[in-house]
Amino acid sequence: MRKTGLRISIVLFALALPYLARLPGGGEWLGQLTVGGWRAFLFLAACSAVVWGGLLLCSWLYRRMSSLWIPALLGFGFLALVYGSIDLRADAQAAFGLLIAPVYSLLPMLLGGLLGLWVDRRHGARAAPSAP
Repeated sequence: MRKTGLRISIVLFALALPYLARLPGGGEWLGQLTVGGWRAFLFLAACSAVVWGGLLLCSWLYRRMSSLWIPALLGFGFLALVYGSIDLRADAQAAFGLLIAPVYSLLPMLLGGLLGLWVDRRHGARAAPSAP
């Protein structure tokens, strides 16, 4: 996959992630996010821009796009775990968790980004032919 296609797929997956994370809970669980319509969709997209923006930044730093799996799995995995566990009907302040979740997922994504950069550079050093 080309770099541009990978970056577009990161953004599209990030937009669908809150809804995909709630699918295992059933229709009622998913309905907690869809009740707001387009406004709710745009709100979640703006909140998750922190994570997919960080992944796009990582994609510009890496030489090989296969190294991007590490920060993507850690950042999106943590975000999916949080989105899938917040019960919006439990408390009036539960929706603030949707705001805070992307900020908290920055730490796993940053650690994954550093690990991915290390793997990227290490593999690049091995693949380069040595000069005589």
